[in-house]
Amino acid sequence: MVSVLLTLLAVLAAVYIAAVLALFVLEGRLVFPVDLLRVEPAEVGLLEMSVVTVRTRDGLDLIGWHKPPAMAGRPTVLLFHGNGESLSRRAHILRDLIDAGYGVYQAEYRGYAGNRGKPCEAGLYEDGWAAIGFLEGQGATVVLHGYSLGSGVAVQLATECRIAALILEAPFTSITEVASRRFPFIPVKWLIRNRFESLGKIGRVRAPVLIYCGTRDAVIPGDQFVRLFDAAAEPKRLKVIDGADHLDAWELGGAEACVEFLQTLRCAG
Repeated sequence: MVSVLLTLLAVLAAVYIAAVLALFVLEGRLVFPVDLLRVEPAEVGLLEMSVVTVRTRDGLDLIGWHKPPAMAGRPTVLLFHGNGESLSRRAHILRDLIDAGYGVYQAEYRGYAGNRGKPCEAGLYEDGWAAIGFLEGQGATVVLHGYSLGSGVAVQLATECRIAALILEAPFTSITEVASRRFPFIPVKWLIRNRFESLGKIGRVRAPVLIYCGTRDAVIPGDQFVRLFDAAAEPKRLKVIDGADHLDAWELGGAEACVEFLQTLRCAG
């Protein structure tokens, strides 16, 4: 009986160790499930947008989509998408912002949509800086908009550069905390390399902040939205949209909240 029990414990230990090693090895694929699809703006009804190429400081050429503001004094919203997405998945948001007279730039990450390179946390920050550099060269006033994974990119950049505002859709406090809740029996905090620790950073943002999210988000726990909001400095707004999940907050009320927020900015005058 003792030998059977020891054998069972040994098997369970082996399975556990294998799971831990698998999570460590496959972290990049879990955090960055790359979408290789490359689509032209016209294919998703964005005829006004141009495909541009920016170069990162570590030498990668990345495509992006750009449209300057149609109305004088309006900022350009720089969007960072989620982990399993690509440029075209945010087309509905780009359409609404263009129609409202704002400029837009949809950034793309290394390794996504045919771009060279392998995504990682530090690399995505470099990709964001390349997009900001392009817009600064155009004389644009920049508002950052980050969705899910992109919220981590947007928060980091908002602590480092001059922006008019920061908008976060369905953001997390950190990848580490999200993963810890998903894999509660694995010491995730010791394994995760791409952490995106937004909770510890957002208090350093010196620009107006809007967070919008849904009550039915099954990917990011609702308390993370509130804690991130509480950690942000004033002025700030939190829009919790009843019935919205991780994918449809924009359509169910986020669009109105964002446009109203943008109209309050001095640069929108």
